[in-house]
Amino acid sequence: MGFSKQSTVVFLILLCAAIAITANVSRGKSVNELQDPASLDRRISMLEQRFYTMESNINRLQQYVTTQHPPTTSPSTSDRDLILMRDDLERLTLRLSEVECGLLKLDERTTAPARRNQKSADLCRQNPDMPVRLSARP
Repeated sequence: MGFSKQSTVVFLILLCAAIAITANVSRGKSVNELQDPASLDRRISMLEQRFYTMESNINRLQQYVTTQHPPTTSPSTSDRDLILMRDDLERLTLRLSEVECGLLKLDERTTAPARRNQKSADLCRQNPDMPVRLSARP
């Protein structure tokens, strides 16, 4: 149940309680007292004030809840750190694969020419005479 639904239910319960209290108070009075227009007007004004107070309290509670629990659309600090670490790890992995490829090219350059002419499925061993080009340092 959402907060607005809960606040509506609380408001209705408080309304019923106010009506019940007003009914209990009016039981002990005579019919003439209950029908006095000034008395009725005063009671209606009191009820209106109570309803206004309850409504303003509910609005303040809703504002408090929305300010205390903002939507989590932006990543928190630990999430940002995790993203940065993941990016660094990807860059380091790429750099490591480039270094391994360079080492394989160097290994291919130093092997015997008879073995060197054999075709390899490894891309790093196919063009050993090409210079090793590493990406920018992480």
